[in-house]
Amino acid sequence: MKKTKRLWALLLAMVMALGLISTAFAAPTIDSGRKASLSLYKYDITAASEDGAWNTASYVSTGVQDDAVTDKLAQYAIQGVEFTYLRVASISTYSQRESSQYKVGVLYGFADDAVLQAIGLTKADSYKSGNGVFYFTSDKLNKALADALADNATTVKNALEIAVRNGGAMPETDANGHSKVIGLEQGLYLVVETRVPENVTSTCNPFFVSLPMTTMDGKDWNYDVTVYPKNQTGSPDLEKTVREGKNSTGKNGGTGDIADGYA
Repeated sequence: MKKTKRLWALLLAMVMALGLISTAFAAPTIDSGRKASLSLYKYDITAASEDGAWNTASYVSTGVQDDAVTDKLAQYAIQGVEFTYLRVASISTYSQRESSQYKVGVLYGFADDAVLQAIGLTKADSYKSGNGVFYFTSDKLNKALADALADNATTVKNALEIAVRNGGAMPETDANGHSKVIGLEQGLYLVVETRVPENVTSTCNPFFVSLPMTTMDGKDWNYDVTVYPKNQTGSPDLEKTVREGKNSTGKNGGTGDIADGYA
């Protein structure tokens, strides 16, 4: 039982890997010259849930790959999924005094406000600004994205798909449901699922990934981040979000593409 609880506590439920340190100590300085990588795994969450191998309430995002997790869900791997990624902001740290101690956190600097507008933020919502760059905390960005998707998933997904068109495409997931891209510049990345196999009835919500992100204890930086965004497969539910345009889900094609608002 303890092993099972540990296993599910390590699996990423979805994906927003924005690190924020809230303790009194500071993480080491970010190695600005170091490249980062993004790795993701795609699994058939419908089947995994039906088999009792998936319990959303018990997953905690860590950003670190765990072999026990990938081994457990290997049989549910989804091959042929493509994600597109775009660096949308720089990354830096900040510190401020709160309740007689210093809190060290992470800020993301946006020079272009297209993504901000898509998730309902303006430059006036920034934590601070300077030299034409507007800085936001992870809490602000996470909440804005979640709220925007909850209010109008179709419009927001379409807007973010347009935003990442000038980004890079990750390799399609392999037989293990795995895809990875290396040599990335540090910063905040927007990741959007752009191609899915025919049996996938919902695409995951667009999400942000911080490269690097802080470790769980806030004492170090993880430059090689792993995430586990989820899909649904099989028969669609009655209540679905109709996506626009044949390019919105790639392989499914046509204006009748259907997707849940799941992350």
